[in-house]
Amino acid sequence: KMMRIILLFTFLFLCSCQNPSGNPALASSPYPMDLHEEDAVSIQVLRKDEYISIVNSTAVDFYNPTLWINQRYSGQLPSIPAGSTLRFNLWSLRDAYGEQFNAGGIWRTDEPTQLVIAELQISEDEPLVGLIVIGED
Repeated sequence: KMMRIILLFTFLFLCSCQNPSGNPALASSPYPMDLHEEDAVSIQVLRKDEYISIVNSTAVDFYNPTLWINQRYSGQLPSIPAGSTLRFNLWSLRDAYGEQFNAGGIWRTDEPTQLVIAELQISEDEPLVGLIVIGED
């Protein structure tokens, strides 16, 4: 009987550690592949744990852009004035299925998703603005 209880608790613990499936109510738009550009501007993205800092080293203000990560996850940002730095929680990002970006953290059991590509979407018809990701392997 004790073995069954141990197995039940082990099963429940393992199930609770899994990343929950997507929530369609929180889904973002699909990635706008037709707006993708290969060039990048002088805006650096630095990751520290589950946060990123976006350093706008340009002379251009970006008004309420959408942040795209890895051509899959997106989130709405506040305006990023020229010369400013914005701190953003990666857990806020969702994909077209409502799944969260796995930003990691102290209690996570799986490896956090690497940040490979970062882009800003300014409007529905302008090309995406490529950002420079610093410090990811």
